[in-house]
Amino acid sequence: MSWTRRTLARRSSLLAATVAIAAMAAPAVTASAAGSAGTARAAKPAVAACTSTPSPPSHLRIFTPGSSHTDFAVFRPGATAQWLVQGQPTVSFGVLGDIPVPASYTTPAVTQIAVFRPSNGTWYINGVGTYQFGAAGDVPIPGDYVGAGKTQLAVFRPSNSTWYIRGVGAIQFGACGDLPVSLSVGTTHPQLVPAVFRPSNGTWYIRGVGAYQFGANGDIPVVHKYVGGVNQLAVFRPSTNTWFIRGYGAFVFGNPGDIPAPGNWGGNNHIATFRPSDGSWNIRNGAPTVFGQSGDIPV
Repeated sequence: MSWTRRTLARRSSLLAATVAIAAMAAPAVTASAAGSAGTARAAKPAVAACTSTPSPPSHLRIFTPGSSHTDFAVFRPGATAQWLVQGQPTVSFGVLGDIPVPASYTTPAVTQIAVFRPSNGTWYINGVGTYQFGAAGDVPIPGDYVGAGKTQLAVFRPSNSTWYIRGVGAIQFGACGDLPVSLSVGTTHPQLVPAVFRPSNGTWYIRGVGAYQFGANGDIPVVHKYVGGVNQLAVFRPSTNTWFIRGYGAFVFGNPGDIPAPGNWGGNNHIATFRPSDGSWNIRNGAPTVFGQSGDIPV
């Protein structure tokens, strides 16, 4: 997959229920996947408009304080958006069209419920506050870009292939049609770095590191720490329900219409999917659990 509106429209109503990224005119200048010396450079594809959509998180969130395992949790779009976490009270937070962006914004290892509203480029963090950071059409890509253990607000702007990270600045990295995917590059450098997956050629571009051809057009980027403490590049291929993890192989897991939901599900069980058709979570080497319903978004 590329995590695109086209693909998700075929698979579920997920993206339609959360956000439609407006088409924006491409800049007239040619840009590159810019970075520090040695970073791979790639010409901007010649297209009429640049859009992008949120990629799946590198892992789903832990909402239970003190736990090391991912929670079964969903965001339910609607007139009164709801957050449902197994074993916890339901929380209403957000409006129709918001993008869920839960993260540890104020305290390490404590997840706050939050949404990004693409219509006005504003972040709403439950119990913390409201922050205008971004613009209509931006793609939220929050993360710890400084290695402080807390999450910074960040967006990727498809119209100019630029990352805007609060407290860090603007970084031009990527090209028209790329999907933003932040990741860590090692255990000694836990902070995230800007990266993109380019559906047109199945290539990952990692700022300050290089370019890696891994995947194909239509794949969903699902970078995650599947083995050990370092992110592995990975994609989920909806056409064959296959997970490809760089350096480890291919794993067939899932059904047509499933949404990839990698996480720390206990032991070495990291590959998982959420099935909107019946609200079930299916974990490789684990028992399925029903929590959610059609239209819900795994968080």
